[in-house]
Amino acid sequence: MAETEPRVTIGVPVFNGERYLGTAVESVLAQSFGDFELIISDNASSDGTEEIGRGFAARDARVVYRRNRRNVGLSANFNLLVPLARAPLFKWATSDDALRPGYLERCVAVLDADPSVVLAYPETEFVDSEGRPLDIVDPGWNLTSPDISKRLRYAILADQYMNSVLGVIRTDALRRTRLMPRYPGGDFRLMTELLVLGKSVEVPERLYVRRIHKGSTKGNAADLPWLRRYYSGTRPEMRAAFWRLSMDRAGIVVGAPMPVRRKATLLARLAVSMAHQRRRLFRELTELL
Repeated sequence: MAETEPRVTIGVPVFNGERYLGTAVESVLAQSFGDFELIISDNASSDGTEEIGRGFAARDARVVYRRNRRNVGLSANFNLLVPLARAPLFKWATSDDALRPGYLERCVAVLDADPSVVLAYPETEFVDSEGRPLDIVDPGWNLTSPDISKRLRYAILADQYMNSVLGVIRTDALRRTRLMPRYPGGDFRLMTELLVLGKSVEVPERLYVRRIHKGSTKGNAADLPWLRRYYSGTRPEMRAAFWRLSMDRAGIVVGAPMPVRRKATLLARLAVSMAHQRRRLFRELTELL
């Protein structure tokens, strides 16, 4: 008898995550919706991550542990998980965050109810390294308009927390994107590409616990050299991240299935947004010299 495919594939990319990995995986295994496979992709960690990952795989048949021979960087480790997915729905789960028990159940219900939705995610509670609540407001990505141009207008101007891309995504839609690029902030490109393909729905419950700490990307948002190394691993670093993101956003607008007039309007808005960020763009140019 052929093995039954799960409804959801959960991919956990991790690098030296021994401090929080156990809590993150336990929060997945404790979900009220249990029809999933969980794949841990260890990015050549040098701490106790491997032992933790193999331990979970030995105890629960839904868990698979894999290990990269070298550190391929954050984005590539994220992307390696997508071709491995056997389920029609996919979710990345970071190794230092946690899911409340109803996370998968609520998100899957949204996707089952409306085929025009490509992504469902819940509201976020932010905590520090010790789990203490942080006073952070996240406007989210609840974009349910059937008009692509309205969704893209939000996406090309947004500069906020990107928790939505860690929600539950239709696997076939995700595979139609270019996935995560190697530059910091590239998840904004991925989110923009997904919004061309369909709607994003925010579940109005705080079911995602995001941890901001010194080892996280948000905890190092001001340290560009650290971010470039973390995203690239042993591969060459990519500079001028905001230039790359801006050009990628423009390309997505040009290729989107909508009238030329709306494309022109969105490109004009993007140009104005870039003008407002001219100091940031100029600083990136000087880094290339």
